[in-house]
Amino acid sequence: GYSVTIDGNTVVVGAYLDDDAGTSSGSAYVFRTTDGGATYDQVAKLTAADAAAGDYFGGSVAIAGDTVAIRGGGSVYIFRTTDGGGTWPQVAKLVASDGVSISRVAISGDVVVAGASGEDSIASYVFRTTDGGATYGQVAKLTAADAAAWDRFGRPVAIDGDTVVIGAYEDDSKR
Repeated sequence: GYSVTIDGNTVVVGAYLDDDAGTSSGSAYVFRTTDGGATYDQVAKLTAADAAAGDYFGGSVAIAGDTVAIRGGGSVYIFRTTDGGGTWPQVAKLVASDGVSISRVAISGDVVVAGASGEDSIASYVFRTTDGGATYGQVAKLTAADAAAWDRFGRPVAIDGDTVVIGAYEDDSKR
């Protein structure tokens, strides 16, 4: 797995080079434990409903409770279980309002943070659901006061409650 996340008894592993829907279309695997972590069983393999070659689905994964957020094809896909992890249907596809490609994702409760990709990325996006995950709306576009091309603002992103942290791993790199 390239990316991993854990919440309680559930682990999600992203396999962005999986070829089920074409070269590097990607997938993510969901594992659960029922014995305190002694063993984990695969309960699902997630792929995007519109999976295509080169999507790199699973390059970034996040989980909060019964909701999994996965980056793929420049968007964020939301999967939610309502039967204790037996099934994980895709319930939403999140796209930045300005069409910027997403590369990183984080989730906390009803809020998803999506970091943009690309060398000239200078924003990250916040989405929220108010109907239990049936729909998500973009509620904010976050930028740094000193944002510049090549900062890679939004790689990585994290969220905990009401606090969002956004990295810019090439800030002031003097490219």
